[in-house]
Amino acid sequence: MAPERRRDHLIATALQIYSRRSPQEVSVDDIVEEADVSRALFYRYFTNIRDLHITALSKVVDELLVELTLPSSGDFRADLHTALERFLEFAETYAASYTALLRSGSTIATSNTSTLVERVRKHVVDQLREHLGLDEAPRALERTLRGWVAVVETTLLSWLQDRDMGKEQLEAWLTDQLFAMVASTARHDPASAERLRPLLDPPTA
Repeated sequence: MAPERRRDHLIATALQIYSRRSPQEVSVDDIVEEADVSRALFYRYFTNIRDLHITALSKVVDELLVELTLPSSGDFRADLHTALERFLEFAETYAASYTALLRSGSTIATSNTSTLVERVRKHVVDQLREHLGLDEAPRALERTLRGWVAVVETTLLSWLQDRDMGKEQLEAWLTDQLFAMVASTARHDPASAERLRPLLDPPTA
């Protein structure tokens, strides 16, 4: 096997294991046993288990950010639904990688893994703000957008385990969740209400 393929094989093995167990519980021995390689080969490509962990999750994030870019049709609800559809397809296809990313963010308190998870969250919030036509959001609205991202994260992690509703239903539900959350924020925060008026009170024909 070519060196690059060996390295990719170790990364893929790590992500598979991380989807079943907390990354902090995984050792080099666990990786080499499942990958059916020697410890010497592992250390040829990675300095230690943390090096592999960061490399693997960085790969996940690069792929995930592509899927989390909203289209621009001019219809925010439709664009959000389309982005969620693509995101769910990614999460379903790469369930091990997505699960590993979220588990890392919640169980591994290191600056590197926290940066990776925050990179995804910031990208989503930036996308939402941009599609709402906001260069800068009021603080209450910013908290709302970040709160919705947390709802999506926890919901998808649960859904990947249970699959207790169809994807279309989940996409529609998460879309409605965001609209309900920003509407609530608008009721309680005049600054947000003013900025959200075009979304919440679209012009009538």
